[in-house]
Formats: sequence, structure tokens, C-alpha cells
Amino acid sequence: MDERKIEIIDRTIIVLREIFGDKLKEKSAQVRELIKLLYIIGSDYIEITQELYEELSPLPQDVKFIISNNNKIEIESVNVLCEVLNNKLNIYNKSNARIVGIDDIIFYDYHKIFLEIIKFFGNNIELSIKNNYKSATAMSLEWVKAGGKKVVTTFAGIGGFAPLQEILGGSSFLEKIKDHSNYRLFPKVLSIFEDITESKIKGNAPFIGKDIFNVESGIHVNGIAKDSRTFEPYDPSEIGRKRNIIIGKHSSVNALEIKLEELNIKYEHDNLTIMLEDVRKLSTQKRGGLNNDEIKRLYKKLCI
Repeated sequence: MDERKIEIIDRTIIVLREIFGDKLKEKSAQVRELIKLLYIIGSDYIEITQELYEELSPLPQDVKFIISNNNKIEIESVNVLCEVLNNKLNIYNKSNARIVGIDDIIFYDYHKIFLEIIKFFGNNIELSIKNNYKSATAMSLEWVKAGGKKVVTTFAGIGGFAPLQEILGGSSFLEKIKDHSNYRLFPKVLSIFEDITESKIKGNAPFIGKDIFNVESGIHVNGIAKDSRTFEPYDPSEIGRKRNIIIGKHSSVNALEIKLEELNIKYEHDNLTIMLEDVRKLSTQKRGGLNNDEIKRLYKKLCI
């Protein structure tokens, strides 16, 4: 595994301030905790404004901060970027600049363009690819593979930026880039983030969704029981989660056995075929999987 040689600059706090305004002051304690956790899970710098610095002081210790500056180059499209690279547009300060935008770079020879960006701006250029085409994560990782050193993110992609957790997870689990981050805190970060925003992140969101390790289909349950690597690119515990066998209308007897063992229920194998019929009926009525209490109740009914 290679050591991580990129810098991740996270601007979640700035975006939260832009969205919620003065209301964010009411949750200063949670915001400070979020700052600390964003740093622990893998951000190299937490970006804040001078105003936020004053509002949130005292800030968490042992966290590296940068104060937002105006040296941003808003570039909506690759066509505009090409004009910049061809010196058709004047860029007065190329050092420590940040390119924001270029959402459509996925439709071009992005590797070549990334190399041109580095050649024109130097290694200190920060890239903040927006997510209008749902490709900010993929393109940010390609930027790193091309030699880019600095990436701008936000947690859960709030504000339309590359999602922090996806850059971290993609670097570690897909690109095999080693770092010393603590991904097991993802659920805790998610909880605080949802508390601050008063919203819920989709259960299937990569790396942080609460349902991403839910497994129902019989063939998947059997496969995971034999070798989890068949269906899981990494162990759930690495991001602070547990695998959850969902029992529903697609479940098999074998999946039911695994679930009952997980619930520490001693069962008679002969009862399971009958129980599975009840499971499928209830699951169809609910239009979803059964919770643990419902499973216990169905098995108990068989034993009466």
C-alpha cells in the first residue's frame, strides 16, 4: 500500500454556514465536535472563514485550519479552462490558487487536462470539482492518480462538492493508498452531521449510508456466509458498521438459519420452511424486510 501524498481540504463548515446562516450559531458545540471528527477521519485541513473563527472560538485543539481566501478561480466548464491554460484569460496569481467547477471534465481527456493544469499552475494548485454530473469523486481520484496534490471536499458532498468520505474510502479501499485516518468514526460523524443539518442522508450513500451492509437476497447471504469478499469490497467494521441480514420475501431457508443464529435463537430445522412462508407473507404485506422483533414473534408462534 502506498502512503497518502495528497492534502484534503474540507470546507464542510463553510458550506454549513452558507446554508444555515446565523442559525448555525445555535449548534456551535456540535459544529466544534464535527470539526474535530472531520479531522480525525482524514481531512488534512479544515477550512473556515475569519467570521467562523471568531464565532466558534475556542476551536478544537490539535486540528489544522486554513482561513479561506479569495484566490479562487471559478471555472464553469472545460472550454473556459482551456482558455486559461492557453493564456487567453489573465490569471494574476497562480500560486496557491484553487480551481472550482469544471463539472464536465468527465466528458474530455481528463488525464491530459489534469497534467496541463499541474504544468500551468504548479503542484500547489487545489482542485475542487463540482458534482453536477455525479462524477466529482471519480474525477478527484483521477486527479490524484495524475499527480494532483490537493483536493477540496465536504462531508456527504454538501454544497455540491466531492464527498469527503468517498475520497477517503476510494483512496484507501480502491486505490490502496495507506493513511492513518479513523474510518470507524464515520457513523458518529454522520450522526452529528444529521443533527446539525436536521436531515437524513440516504441509507445507500457510499461509505456512510446506514443500509449499505444490509443483505437480503438468498444467493447473496449464502455467498457472504462462505466468503464475504465475494460481495463486500471491505469489512463493515472498517467503517464502524456491521453486516445486517435482512429477512424478507427473497430470503432462503439458509438465510433464515443465519439470522436466527445471529439472534441467538435455537431452532428446529423442520420449522423453517413453514416459517419462511409466514416471513414472505408478512414481508409482502409490509413491502419490506422484517425487523428482529417480527422474526422472533414469527418463530415463537411456530413453537406454540
